[in-house]
Amino acid sequence: MDHKSKRPNVSSLFARVNICLLFPAIFTVTTGFAEEKPSPKPELVTDRPDQTESSVVVPPGYVQVETGWSFSRNDEGGIRSETHEFPGTLLRIGVVNRVELRLGSNGGIWEGTRLAGQKTDLGGVGDMEIGAKLYFWEEQGWIPETAFLAGVSLPVGKEELSSHRSDPAFRVSMSHTLSDRFSFGYNLGATWESELDETGDRDTLSFFNYTAVMGMGVSDRVGAFVEVFGDIPLNANGGPKNSLDGGLTYLLRDNLQLDAAVGVGISDDADNWFVGLGITVRFPR
Repeated sequence: MDHKSKRPNVSSLFARVNICLLFPAIFTVTTGFAEEKPSPKPELVTDRPDQTESSVVVPPGYVQVETGWSFSRNDEGGIRSETHEFPGTLLRIGVVNRVELRLGSNGGIWEGTRLAGQKTDLGGVGDMEIGAKLYFWEEQGWIPETAFLAGVSLPVGKEELSSHRSDPAFRVSMSHTLSDRFSFGYNLGATWESELDETGDRDTLSFFNYTAVMGMGVSDRVGAFVEVFGDIPLNANGGPKNSLDGGLTYLLRDNLQLDAAVGVGISDDADNWFVGLGITVRFPR
């Protein structure tokens, strides 16, 4: 019986070689997609506890809640007034690139006034405010990172604590990066406030607002700041309300931050001293 030698199947051999060469490439591509890391989450930047609004907006798809308690005391002309606000809350919603919506509330307000041994208490819910922040441009050399904020109050508070009018406010927020650890920010703007005058008429008064803050990164999680800020009357009686404050922030997680601040008045019409504690949380985590 003749045994014929088998000839290799050339097409089958090429197919095997191609598969052997192609499989590592397919594996590399598919595992590359599987191991692709998601884009890093944006840094948590808050508008509290200082009085300077940041020039950063909340990214689209995120919701940021900044809330806390504050206390202030003022002694003037033999009258001592003390005010608690809780929970003073700012809701920031990222809607599209460069734009966030803002809804703020003083929360509950408790005012105590003492004159000649007699004490008067007043409590209730304060007005709210709705507005937006628009991001203009990034920092470029000496040109600061800049954003614009505008809002209007909603007279929904208790009778004695409400302005009873929709009072506007706006400010321009600017900031500079000085180094890996230090930054400098400042705001310029104006607010209108409606209140009763001595004759019982309701007047809308205007004020020029300014802030300037120096921020420092103490560590990856701890930040500190020192700030000067004030309100200067434009069509109102009285002098400027200038204050100096400082505080700390502590980042518990990439979406959760605690803060504390304390300050003193440096002009006659400002509060003698004030203190605040707060927390910020951002969703989704």
